[in-house]
Amino acid sequence: MPKPLQWLFKLFDILVVTGMSVMAVMVFWNVVLRYGFNSGIPFSVEVSRILFVWIVFLGSVTALAQGLHMSVDSLVARLPRKLRTVCFLISHGLMLWCCWLIWQGSWIQTLLNWNNRAPISGISVGTMYAAGLVASACMAVILLVNLWRSLRGELPATWSGKDRFADFVPDIKEKRQ
Repeated sequence: MPKPLQWLFKLFDILVVTGMSVMAVMVFWNVVLRYGFNSGIPFSVEVSRILFVWIVFLGSVTALAQGLHMSVDSLVARLPRKLRTVCFLISHGLMLWCCWLIWQGSWIQTLLNWNNRAPISGISVGTMYAAGLVASACMAVILLVNLWRSLRGELPATWSGKDRFADFVPDIKEKRQ
Protein backbone atom coordinates (compact mmCIF):
# COMPACT_ATOMS: atom_id res chain seq x y z
CA MET A 1 0.00 0.00 0.00
CA PRO A 2 1.24 3.53 -0.69
CA LYS A 3 2.86 5.35 2.22
CA PRO A 4 0.18 8.07 2.43
CA LEU A 5 -2.44 5.39 3.17
CA GLN A 6 -0.37 3.33 5.62
CA TRP A 7 -1.16 5.62 8.55
CA LEU A 8 -4.87 5.05 7.91
CA PHE A 9 -4.52 1.27 8.07
CA LYS A 10 -2.37 1.56 11.19
CA LEU A 11 -5.19 3.63 12.72
CA PHE A 12 -7.69 0.95 11.67
CA ASP A 13 -5.53 -1.71 13.34
CA ILE A 14 -5.48 0.32 16.55
CA LEU A 15 -9.25 0.87 16.39
CA VAL A 16 -9.89 -2.84 15.81
CA VAL A 17 -7.72 -3.85 18.77
CA THR A 18 -9.27 -1.16 21.00
CA GLY A 19 -12.79 -2.14 19.93
CA MET A 20 -12.14 -5.82 20.57
CA SER A 21 -10.67 -5.03 23.98
CA VAL A 22 -13.58 -2.83 25.01
CA MET A 23 -16.09 -5.35 23.69
CA ALA A 24 -14.41 -8.28 25.47
CA VAL A 25 -14.24 -6.41 28.79
CA MET A 26 -17.85 -5.25 28.58
CA VAL A 27 -19.19 -8.67 27.68
CA PHE A 28 -17.04 -10.38 30.33
CA TRP A 29 -18.17 -8.03 33.09
CA ASN A 30 -21.76 -8.26 31.95
CA VAL A 31 -21.62 -12.07 32.22
CA VAL A 32 -19.96 -11.88 35.65
CA LEU A 33 -22.54 -9.40 36.90
CA ARG A 34 -25.49 -11.37 35.51
CA TYR A 35 -24.48 -14.77 36.83
CA GLY A 36 -22.71 -13.64 39.97
CA PHE A 37 -24.77 -10.71 41.19
CA ASN A 38 -28.04 -10.97 39.26
CA SER A 39 -27.53 -7.57 37.62
CA GLY A 40 -25.75 -6.36 34.51
CA ILE A 41 -24.58 -3.51 32.34
CA PRO A 42 -27.69 -2.57 30.38
CA PHE A 43 -26.04 -0.85 27.41
CA SER A 44 -23.27 -3.43 26.92
CA VAL A 45 -25.25 -5.52 24.44
CA GLU A 46 -26.01 -2.55 22.17
CA VAL A 47 -22.52 -1.09 22.34
CA SER A 48 -20.93 -4.51 21.80
CA ARG A 49 -23.09 -5.09 18.73
CA ILE A 50 -22.06 -1.76 17.18
CA LEU A 51 -18.40 -2.36 18.05
CA PHE A 52 -18.56 -5.84 16.52
CA VAL A 53 -19.91 -4.49 13.22
CA TRP A 54 -17.20 -1.81 13.06
CA ILE A 55 -14.48 -4.33 13.98
CA VAL A 56 -15.54 -6.67 11.18
CA PHE A 57 -15.69 -3.92 8.56
CA LEU A 58 -12.42 -2.21 9.58
CA GLY A 59 -10.70 -5.57 9.88
CA SER A 60 -11.80 -6.51 6.38
CA VAL A 61 -10.37 -3.23 5.06
CA THR A 62 -6.98 -3.87 6.62
CA ALA A 63 -7.03 -7.48 5.42
CA LEU A 64 -7.70 -6.29 1.86
CA ALA A 65 -4.93 -3.72 2.11
CA GLN A 66 -2.43 -6.34 3.25
CA GLY A 67 -3.66 -9.05 0.85
CA LEU A 68 -4.66 -11.34 3.71
CA HIS A 69 -8.06 -12.47 2.48
CA MET A 70 -8.26 -16.13 1.65
CA SER A 71 -7.60 -16.84 -1.99
CA VAL A 72 -7.46 -19.92 -4.14
CA ASP A 73 -4.90 -19.30 -6.82
CA SER A 74 -4.44 -22.80 -8.22
CA LEU A 75 -6.01 -21.82 -11.57
CA VAL A 76 -4.61 -18.31 -11.80
CA ALA A 77 -1.07 -19.47 -11.02
CA ARG A 78 -1.14 -21.75 -14.10
CA LEU A 79 -2.25 -19.03 -16.51
CA PRO A 80 0.16 -17.02 -18.68
CA ARG A 81 0.99 -13.56 -17.37
CA LYS A 82 -1.38 -11.74 -19.75
CA LEU A 83 -4.34 -13.90 -18.74
CA ARG A 84 -3.45 -13.47 -15.05
CA THR A 85 -3.53 -9.72 -15.61
CA VAL A 86 -6.92 -9.97 -17.35
CA CYS A 87 -8.29 -12.08 -14.47
CA PHE A 88 -6.87 -9.54 -12.00
CA LEU A 89 -8.58 -6.64 -13.81
CA ILE A 90 -11.90 -8.50 -14.03
CA SER A 91 -11.84 -9.55 -10.37
CA HIS A 92 -10.95 -6.07 -9.17
CA GLY A 93 -13.67 -4.59 -11.39
CA LEU A 94 -16.20 -6.96 -9.82
CA MET A 95 -14.96 -6.07 -6.34
CA LEU A 96 -15.32 -2.36 -7.14
CA TRP A 97 -18.89 -3.05 -8.23
CA CYS A 98 -19.50 -4.83 -4.90
CA CYS A 99 -18.05 -1.83 -3.07
CA TRP A 100 -20.51 0.37 -4.93
CA LEU A 101 -23.41 -1.90 -3.94
CA ILE A 102 -22.30 -1.90 -0.29
CA TRP A 103 -21.93 1.90 -0.43
CA GLN A 104 -25.44 2.35 -1.85
CA GLY A 105 -27.07 0.02 0.66
CA SER A 106 -25.15 1.46 3.59
CA TRP A 107 -25.94 5.02 2.52
CA ILE A 108 -29.67 4.31 2.32
CA GLN A 109 -29.71 2.48 5.66
CA THR A 110 -27.59 5.15 7.36
CA LEU A 111 -29.96 7.90 6.21
CA LEU A 112 -33.05 5.91 7.18
CA ASN A 113 -31.75 5.00 10.62
CA TRP A 114 -29.71 8.05 11.59
CA ASN A 115 -32.51 9.52 13.71
CA ASN A 116 -33.43 6.16 15.24
CA ARG A 117 -31.83 5.65 18.62
CA ALA A 118 -30.94 2.43 20.36
CA PRO A 119 -33.38 2.02 23.25
CA ILE A 120 -30.88 1.78 26.11
CA SER A 121 -27.66 3.49 25.02
CA GLY A 122 -29.25 6.19 22.86
CA ILE A 123 -26.63 5.70 20.14
CA SER A 124 -27.86 6.34 16.62
CA VAL A 125 -28.65 3.10 14.81
CA GLY A 126 -27.20 4.75 11.70
CA THR A 127 -23.71 4.47 13.18
CA MET A 128 -23.88 0.72 12.63
CA TYR A 129 -24.66 1.17 8.94
CA ALA A 130 -22.03 3.90 8.58
CA ALA A 131 -19.40 1.19 9.01
CA GLY A 132 -20.34 -0.04 5.54
CA LEU A 133 -19.81 3.46 4.14
CA VAL A 134 -16.32 3.74 5.60
CA ALA A 135 -15.36 0.20 4.63
CA SER A 136 -16.64 0.37 1.06
CA ALA A 137 -14.96 3.72 0.42
CA CYS A 138 -11.62 2.52 1.82
CA MET A 139 -11.85 -0.78 -0.05
CA ALA A 140 -12.58 1.07 -3.28
CA VAL A 141 -9.46 3.20 -2.78
CA ILE A 142 -7.36 0.08 -2.15
CA LEU A 143 -8.77 -1.62 -5.23
CA LEU A 144 -8.17 1.45 -7.39
CA VAL A 145 -4.56 1.65 -6.17
CA ASN A 146 -4.13 -2.06 -6.97
CA LEU A 147 -5.60 -1.52 -10.42
CA TRP A 148 -3.27 1.43 -11.03
CA ARG A 149 -0.28 -0.65 -10.00
CA SER A 150 -1.36 -3.55 -12.20
CA LEU A 151 -1.65 -1.28 -15.21
CA ARG A 152 1.93 -0.19 -14.50
CA GLY A 153 3.02 -3.85 -14.49
CA GLU A 154 3.12 -4.57 -10.74
CA LEU A 155 0.87 -7.48 -9.81
CA PRO A 156 0.55 -8.73 -6.21
CA ALA A 157 2.29 -12.02 -5.35
CA THR A 158 -0.82 -14.14 -5.82
CA TRP A 159 -1.38 -12.81 -9.30
CA SER A 160 2.24 -12.58 -10.44
CA GLY A 161 2.80 -16.34 -10.20
CA LYS A 162 5.24 -16.13 -7.28
CA ASP A 163 4.91 -18.61 -4.46
CA ARG A 164 3.81 -16.58 -1.45
CA PHE A 165 4.81 -19.25 1.06
CA ALA A 166 8.25 -20.11 -0.27
CA ASP A 167 9.86 -17.62 2.11
CA PHE A 168 8.03 -19.06 5.11
CA VAL A 169 8.42 -22.76 4.44
CA PRO A 170 11.98 -23.69 3.43
CA ASP A 171 10.92 -27.15 2.16
CA ILE A 172 9.01 -25.58 -0.72
CA LYS A 173 12.14 -23.91 -2.05
CA GLU A 174 14.14 -27.13 -1.79
CA LYS A 175 11.45 -29.26 -3.48
CA ARG A 176 11.10 -26.88 -6.41
CA GLN A 177 14.85 -26.78 -7.12
